[in-house]
Amino acid sequence: MINHPSFVNKHLVRVSAESKKMNSKSFFLKWIREDEDVNTPPSPLYDHHHANDPSKLELSLVTISEEEGNDDGNTDHLPCVIERVDLPPVPAVADQQQKPFPSDFRVSHCNGIIHMFDHYKDWTALLLNPALAQFKLLQEPPDLPLELDTFIGCGFGYDSNLGAYKYVKIFGRDFYLDPVALVYTLGTSTSTSSNSWRKIDIIVEGNHLFLNPKGVYCRGAYYWLNAPRTKVTTILSFDFSQDKFHIIPLPRCLVQQPRSIHSFIVLELWNDSPVLLSSTEWSRSLTSFDMWVMVNNCRTKHLNIGPLANIMRPVAFWKHDELLLDTRDGRVVSYNLCTKRLRTVPLPGAVFAGFTSASNFYFKSLVSV
Repeated sequence: MINHPSFVNKHLVRVSAESKKMNSKSFFLKWIREDEDVNTPPSPLYDHHHANDPSKLELSLVTISEEEGNDDGNTDHLPCVIERVDLPPVPAVADQQQKPFPSDFRVSHCNGIIHMFDHYKDWTALLLNPALAQFKLLQEPPDLPLELDTFIGCGFGYDSNLGAYKYVKIFGRDFYLDPVALVYTLGTSTSTSSNSWRKIDIIVEGNHLFLNPKGVYCRGAYYWLNAPRTKVTTILSFDFSQDKFHIIPLPRCLVQQPRSIHSFIVLELWNDSPVLLSSTEWSRSLTSFDMWVMVNNCRTKHLNIGPLANIMRPVAFWKHDELLLDTRDGRVVSYNLCTKRLRTVPLPGAVFAGFTSASNFYFKSLVSV
């Protein structure tokens, strides 16, 4: 059984004995290559797809644990707890053999439970509760219609009316057309039955969805950036209590802003509300981006961040005034919105750019998965 103590001891190894004594603030997952020196930068010829080799990289759960009373911001480093995570294998299904959990995944978070999913290959999904050291693999919907051959997106959240967690997966036909959603309620008496998956139609302009896999959960709803090739970028939201989808437009100036291959629009969570971080400058050495917030049902530019040197892109807010950033040499730093000061998150071993999966504000949950 996936929650058996022997399984937990094997797959979640706590590196620090102090982890339970510290005040957890936020977490992120980072691939670290411990067989290389942290001071030795990776070769320009390094193949990032090498991350699929579990013998070379180790997945670390990094929890920033800064006490409120000691937050003077005068140190250059953030205190953190590092836990090694060995992802469970994906069980054999039908004629397929057991295989490792995909290493190139995305992460979201709901009420202390981490939702991890592969967004390139098999769309395998996993729930992880670090506080209880529990894993749960989420299986594919049974008897999926053949015409729904394109996976578009997924999300995990809480239905406050039902008092249950739900998992939504969105499928479509070729080129992401005719999208439909299948919603699964966890912990129901029909959890082993196909009846626990319910089909929900999605009505969008052009009958076409192309979702960014990195979504966020906030106050009973899940949000994705929707960037169809021939339509204007919008936000798609799913209300877990009503089982309904909604389209939220973006400001015209943000939609019409010129984009390059390196530019980005990132959907994150700040002060318990979805925010947009949109790049305005991305050169060889400097990065700048705007922060857009919701005011009176309208998106308003809140502030501009940067220019910052050696920054790749934002990762997630871990406090209301602290934003985690991925650097171009693979490190993770924290940027203070008020003081504009950068602090480093100390990580052992060698790290690589772009290999950070983070969710938003995290607190310990006693809910079993």
